Amino acid sequence: MTNITIRELKPEDLDEYFRYLIQNFHGHEPLLLTPGDHNFEPDTPERRASRLAVIKQGLSLVAVDSNDGGRIVASAYSEAKVPNDLEKTWREVNEKKPKAFIDHVYFFLAGIEKRSKLFERFEVSNVLYLNILSVGKTVRQQGLGRRLVTAVIELARSKGFPLIAVSCTSLYSTRIMSALGMSIIHSENYSDYKDEDGNVVIKPPEPHTSVNIMAMKL
Repeated sequence: MTNITIRELKPEDLDEYFRYLIQNFHGHEPLLLTPGDHNFEPDTPERRASRLAVIKQGLSLVAVDSNDGGRIVASAYSEAKVPNDLEKTWREVNEKKPKAFIDHVYFFLAGIEKRSKLFERFEVSNVLYLNILSVGKTVRQQGLGRRLVTAVIELARSKGFPLIAVSCTSLYSTRIMSALGMSIIHSENYSDYKDEDGNVVIKPPEPHTSVNIMAMKL
């Protein structure tokens, strides 16, 4: 894979990055493979503004194919977080009861991150959080995910972060993080999250059964 190199994800990549996510992430992320018509719009002005703000931190990476015009083929979307960020997200998702499927997903993930007590557990004031790890359909099973995470870990160290963390929504990402030295600090099963009527909301396909918050000191 000498034709594939890793570089920073930059603001000018935003349009291509959104196309990449639509083609390679949204239809493959276990959470979003729950059966049903979820009426989820992945490309909105609000999502673009949010993604752009994170990209401008300079902490996200992409793998690009030099044999295909530098096309993005994998990505690691990361950001710096402080304790107030988790509290702010939790307050925002609690402003209204989740009704749409994607609202349930955000509520579930925000709750897991809060309950992980990440900052208290490690006694740190900031962390590099890997939000999305995605490898394109045409380059899977070639170790590219591991290469990207290794590069993110190196980036976190160079920036002086004391900790790196990630919410693993799939068994495969959990295996990658474990192989690179991360440990599970909190885990919750999808089947335990239910709506107010007692129905299981998030039903990813096997073998994805839980979300694992994983972390490693740097």
